[in-house]
Amino acid sequence: MVSDSKRRIEVAAAGLLARHGYHGFGLKKLSEAAGLPYGSIYHHFPGGKEEIAVAAINGTGVLFGRMIRQAPGDVFGTAATLFDFMAAKLDESDWIVGCPIGTPALDGGSDVESVRAACVSAFDAMTDGFTGILTELGLEPGEARGLATTVVAAYEGATILARVRRSDEPLHTVSAAMARLLRLSLAEAVAVEAHSP
Repeated sequence: MVSDSKRRIEVAAAGLLARHGYHGFGLKKLSEAAGLPYGSIYHHFPGGKEEIAVAAINGTGVLFGRMIRQAPGDVFGTAATLFDFMAAKLDESDWIVGCPIGTPALDGGSDVESVRAACVSAFDAMTDGFTGILTELGLEPGEARGLATTVVAAYEGATILARVRRSDEPLHTVSAAMARLLRLSLAEAVAVEAHSP
């Protein structure tokens, strides 16, 4: 069972990672954001900043993966919800707060191995969620995985574009394009199955 204080640290860390990336957030800011004494941070995370970042990124991946998997059969609604969530989050934060996985992946993911590995694991959790839905809808596992990877990559790319352009237009445009791609891919799978002997 995770303590309330530890959970508060992870949630605050995810917010700071989404805003500043790995190298841009410090433990003093984290202590303030979590509303906990500085010493409490090291009590729960003796490994310091790196351990906290890994826990926050992994937690975000688990949360996103669970959210995606909890909508079996509704790949369109699930994908649209993901894009809409980020559009609202960026707008509410004046285009400052991005993805707690994608932002540290760009800032710190390549030179801190544990952070990079956590980002990989979190992206995999998202991809696995979409792969499961698409497989249930009739796509072959390899095709489902490829399409799921495309959706996650499109989401992250659209998030970066929206953030730097300070506009939700890239997220809405890419969301609509992903819906068309998903619809086409599923229609092709149904057509192939209908013509199979």
